[in-house]
Formats: sequence, C-alpha cells, structure tokens
Amino acid sequence: MKKYLVVLRYALRQWPYLLALVAVNALTSLVAALQPWPMKLLVDKALGHATGPAAAKLPPFLERLTVHMPPTEIVTLAALATIGLFFVNTILSNAVAWLWAIAGRRMVYAVAADLFRRLQRLSQLFHRGRSVGDSLSRLTVDTWGVFTVTDAILIGPSMNLFTIATISIVAWRLDPGLTLLSLTIIPLLGASARFFGRRLLKRARQKRLAESRLFSFLQQTLSALPMVQAFGAETRNGEVFGRMADFEISRLRKDNFLRSGFGAVKDLITTIGMAVILVAGGRRVLAGTLSIGSLLVFVSYLRTMQGALKGLLANYANFKGVEASIERVFEVLDAEDTVRDIPGARPLPAPKAGEGAHVSIEGVVFGYEPGRPVLHGVSMEARPGELVALVGATGAGKSTIVSLVPRFFDPWEGRVTVNGIDLREVQLKSLRDQVALVLQEAFILPLSIADNIAYGRPDATRQEIEAVAHAANAHDFIERLPQGYDTIVGERGATLSGGERQRLAIARAFLRDAPILILDEPTSSLDVGTESLVLAALERLMEGRTVLVIAHRLSTVRRADRIVVIDDGRIVEQGTHEELIAIGGKYEEFYQMQYVAPPTPVGA
Repeated sequence: MKKYLVVLRYALRQWPYLLALVAVNALTSLVAALQPWPMKLLVDKALGHATGPAAAKLPPFLERLTVHMPPTEIVTLAALATIGLFFVNTILSNAVAWLWAIAGRRMVYAVAADLFRRLQRLSQLFHRGRSVGDSLSRLTVDTWGVFTVTDAILIGPSMNLFTIATISIVAWRLDPGLTLLSLTIIPLLGASARFFGRRLLKRARQKRLAESRLFSFLQQTLSALPMVQAFGAETRNGEVFGRMADFEISRLRKDNFLRSGFGAVKDLITTIGMAVILVAGGRRVLAGTLSIGSLLVFVSYLRTMQGALKGLLANYANFKGVEASIERVFEVLDAEDTVRDIPGARPLPAPKAGEGAHVSIEGVVFGYEPGRPVLHGVSMEARPGELVALVGATGAGKSTIVSLVPRFFDPWEGRVTVNGIDLREVQLKSLRDQVALVLQEAFILPLSIADNIAYGRPDATRQEIEAVAHAANAHDFIERLPQGYDTIVGERGATLSGGERQRLAIARAFLRDAPILILDEPTSSLDVGTESLVLAALERLMEGRTVLVIAHRLSTVRRADRIVVIDDGRIVEQGTHEELIAIGGKYEEFYQMQYVAPPTPVGA
C-alpha cells in the first residue's frame, strides 16, 4: 500500500489538472444522464402519447416546453437535443483525454526523473548485479506503469463512479425497483475481478521479466558490435533473439488469454443482467405501470451503468497488469544506498593548491558479495604530492583499492581517510570534487569535444578548455577535426583513436584540477608512439598532486615514490623500484617477465 500512496503523491503534484478533471468528469456524467431523455420525449410525447400510470412525468422544464407543442415539433426537438448532447459529450470527453494526457505525462516524467537521479546516485555495488538494459527498461517502460496505476486507482474510477452515482440517482427517481434489480450484478462482477486479479498480476510479472531480459540482450549485443562481428556471432545472436522473443510472445499470449477470459465473464454477467431487466421492465410495460419511453431510458441507463462498471473492472485489470512495473520502479527508488551522506556530514576541507592530499587506507576488508572478501586487511598510504603505484596480477584487487578513495564502495572493516578524516564522515560531493580519474577505458560521450573535456566543470570557458587540451597534448589533433572543439564525437568516442580518447580524458582531469589523481592503467592499450604522448601529458598532470596509479607496464611506475604489490587482495611488498628489485620477490618476478628475454626454444 505504501508504494501506491507514493504514486498518488506524484499525482497530487498535478492538482490543478486533477481539479479540472473532476469538474469535467462531473459534467460528463450529467450529460450521460441527459442523453436518453430525447428518446423518451420522442416515444412518449410525440409517438406514443402515453397516459395514465404509464406516463411518467418529464423533468419540469421539458413538461412546460412541450405541453402545447405539436408532435412534429417534438420530433424535431428530440433530434436537435440528441445532436446537441452528442457534441457536448464529445467536447467534454476530449477535454478529459487532453487534461489527463498532460497531467499523466508530467507525472510519468517526474517519476522517471527521480528514478534517473536515484540510479545515478546508487553505488556501483548496486549496479554490478544489474545490466544497463534492465535499468533502461525500468526508466523507459516501467515508469509508464505509474500512469496506468494512477488512471486505474484515481482517474478512471472517479469518472466511472461519477457516472454510476449520477445514473443511479436519476434511475432511482424513474423506477426504484428496476434500479435495485440492476445493481445486483455488482457483487458478481466484484467476485470475477478478485478471481482474475491475482492471476493477472502473476502473468504480468512473468511478461515484464521476459521483456526486460530481451531488452538487456539487445543492449548488450548492440554495444559490443565489433566483437559480435569479429567472432561471427550474428547468426547465433539472431537465434538467441528468436528464442527470447518466442518466450516473450508465449508470456504475452497467456496474459491475453487470461484477459480475454476476464472480458468474456464480464460480458456474460452484464448480458444476463440486461436480460433480467428486459423481462422485468417488459412485464411492467405490458401491465401499464411503465411507459415504453421510460423503459428505453432505463435500458439506456443500464447500458451506461454497466459500461461504467466494466470500466472499473478494466481499470482493475490494467492495475494488476502493471503492478509488476510499479514494483520494478520502487525496487530502485526504495533500494538501500550503501554509500550515502550520514546525518551531519561535513564538507571535506580542500588542501592548498599544488600540495596534494594525504590518503590513508587502514586495515580495509571488503568484498562484492557477503562472505567473500576481495581485500584482506589492506593498509597503505599516499602522502601529499607522492606518486604511489599499485601492481599485481589481474584480479588481485588493485582497482578495488583505488575505488575506495572516491568512495565508490565503503569497506566492511577498517577505514579510508583523506588528511586524517574518515571519508564516511564527509559529504560525498565534496570528496569527489577533490578526486580526478583517468581510466584504462576513457569514457567519451556523444557530445562535442569541448563538452567532453568540460564534463566535470560545465562552466569552464573556452580558453580554459583549450589550455588543458594543450597540456594534455590533445590540441593539435582536435584542431584537425572538421569542427575543431565543436566536433561531435561518435558513441563511446568511436570516431577517435584510443590515444585521442585517452588524451581527452587527461584534459578532463586537468580541468578538474583535483588534489587527488587516480590513474587506472591509462596506457595499457596504447602503442609505443601514442604512449609517449600520453605519458608526457600525464607527467604534467601529476605535478603537485597525490597520485595513485595502477599499471601492468612497469615502465610507467619506475619513478613512483612507492610501489605497492598486491596479490590475492593482500599487500605483499612495498618500496621503491630499486628496493623491490633487491628483495627478489613478487615485483622482481613481474620485472623479469617484462624485461628479461625468455630463453630461445630448442630447435628455433
């Protein structure tokens, strides 16, 4: 129930539109109550001339208007009234659709905006277990469930209840007995809704899960097209898509079958109800206690009332159908963020320019899954202005260690400090403002070159952007692009080479001007010529900063103030290049593998 109250809170933000909808719905219900009366006027006054007990009175204004009117004029009046009520009803119905379209979409985009902000703030630990495609599906598909739910529990019911109430009041004044008889179908319709509702929810959950898996598969495949084509996986992926699509269609077929059954049961109940009224009302007409015009009005009212009841049940079915989407939206909105500002968190004081910061990792234990630690009691430090390198085999835990500094994760045990302050005690934004990253894969967005460089500082001037591009050895290749700094790069920087993307990332880090710099294998995928350009830019970038660098190529870390060797989540050696070579341990093994030529094979 809590999540539906939250949905209603989103709806109530659009209260001006909702008030207008209530007013228009009330007018629409009144018009619906008036629409059958021209038929009664025609049948009883112009054609039938009903008298005696069967001649139910018209509303007073119609009685006064038609008391001396000849039948031919009454026929004309009935026709004109029918046309007029039709136009009024059409205008009001379109007004309802227009108001709800605007209010509903504003509400959906508000939910999507909150979901988008939440997805961005949730820690990387949350995102590790979810695909990008699944998150996109929640943003673009499941958020529309909020629209349907609000329509099912607020807009639709209010419209239908207005109609039922108005029609019931007028019908009661026309004939209380027939009105009570017509309302007996309500419990039967309610029982059918309860029976089918649970099954509709189950089918909807299965259908949304199948849709999300298909969406994730498409996203993963399209984002890895070079690999797909290189390994000739197009046909295989097509077959996988076909199987997933068939499975989704089977879920959809079962959902539609269940909905069709629900609709058939509703129609059967309302048809039986109509038959009962026709029998009871027909006998009343034959007995002379009810006019034909009154029976026609009542039958019209019954159809309208049954339509409103079906509308309520359709809203219920839609509600059950999208309840799974609502659950998926609130699964993210209600997700516990393990990395967040604690109450009373304070800004992290910025060190003096050019001094760097003191980073300390103290007895840290951490893992991505409960009971499976990746880091085991890690302790190390980087003093202001130092360059500290982390080396080790793939999977040793190097990237996990440096991810603790911008607080992408919080340790299970131990703590991480900057200038002696525990990172869990400071505001997250103030911490990340003091950290710049250059990663192995430079994340380049499909924006202009200038916007990519200024991503961390969108208020930067063009002069500042060009200055950092010069420092990153990027200005020359940028100037050769068709529109220079205004050139739009392709998705994930596909129109640039690896070295060009990396130099843009370095320029972005320059512009950030943060005291702590993290370099995660920034040259591992570059050729020797490009690496020299990137290394020259990195030398300038590292000046006056505390630097943590991960590298497999030991040529990039030999000048480090301290080298930390990681093995299986533990620090096994620390020291300078010369000290570690002298020890003859793990680091010396890495050095031998990279710089000492292997023996020539026999017979070569």
